[in-house]
Amino acid sequence: MPGDTLKLADEKYADFGFANRSELINAALREYFTRDMLRQFTGELASVYQQIERSEIKELERHLSKLSYKIAVELAQIYMLLATGMDIPYDVDRSLRGKFVFWLGVLC
Repeated sequence: MPGDTLKLADEKYADFGFANRSELINAALREYFTRDMLRQFTGELASVYQQIERSEIKELERHLSKLSYKIAVELAQIYMLLATGMDIPYDVDRSLRGKFVFWLGVLC
């Protein structure tokens, strides 16, 4: 260990409440290693959280896309019911339905 580090430890060990410089150096090394291990663990933990977050977002996107499809199907059924109730001819119904599906795609 460099001489100036030992000299600093000799001067400061009592100020920090240690009985001798060896205890101060031992505590300092333990603190350093603990911080390094904690930093490494924190990085690994952050990576795990990111993976979980990404998978949750993908699952939410899947759920929302299924829900959007179900809503589109329900709207199409309502449209068909209204067309039937209003006695709209089949060829007119098909031409209007194409426009409805187009606008539904624009809105979704």
